[in-house]
Amino acid sequence: MTARMLALDVRRGPAPVLGIALLGLGAALLLSGSTQCDGRWAGAVLALRNEAWLLVPCVLAAGVWRGGSPRRRHVDETIGASAAPAWRRAAIEGGSLALAGSAVFVVLLALLTVSGGCTAAVVDDRSLAAALAGVVSVPAAAFAGLAIGRLATTPMAAPLTLFAALAVTAVVGAGWSSDSGGALLVLPALGEDLGIGQLATTTSVAQLIWFVGLAVSGWLLASRSPARLPILGLAPAAAGLAAVAALAPG
Repeated sequence: MTARMLALDVRRGPAPVLGIALLGLGAALLLSGSTQCDGRWAGAVLALRNEAWLLVPCVLAAGVWRGGSPRRRHVDETIGASAAPAWRRAAIEGGSLALAGSAVFVVLLALLTVSGGCTAAVVDDRSLAAALAGVVSVPAAAFAGLAIGRLATTPMAAPLTLFAALAVTAVVGAGWSSDSGGALLVLPALGEDLGIGQLATTTSVAQLIWFVGLAVSGWLLASRSPARLPILGLAPAAAGLAAVAALAPG
């Protein structure tokens, strides 16, 4: 049942539009030459992670719009007709956006790898961990946005969230370095001057734990779970922040 409704949401919801928009934006970045690697697959991973300052906020804003949109006609009517609980509806709505965004991230990484000749060198644990953290940052943004959209009371929540996220990731993220503290590890983008040799596996693991916790918290808050004490929905994100604080360099 959940798989069928998710497939329906992917086809008839906003996920295809988001996927096409992200793919076009990412391809434009690739064609503009602003995203380059040094001939290694690890370089392709870092190059795409650098562009997350632009791609991930778009997913966040899409989640906000989806969470607060009053006109989710076709898919929501189908979901409502099935008497699905709130946690399942939130999983479907956020999951479709997460699937679209994550698929685009993987496709862009493959395109950058092939077009940029970034196939040399062995794929090691550092590059794999960095790539996985980048992919998981997309569902985190989708579900966090969904929760914000549920709680927001203004129709301008989506554009305001987009501008705020772009400002934070672009301005604050510019200070990312190999010895950055935990405050910068919560961002999806990496510093432009950061080499794969400077990125410890534990750093990517800390980001991965944080993004997973953020995604779970977003899902819980969007579904109002637990109903009697919604603040407990922040517990997974808090655990992710604790992991970042424990594993952050310096």
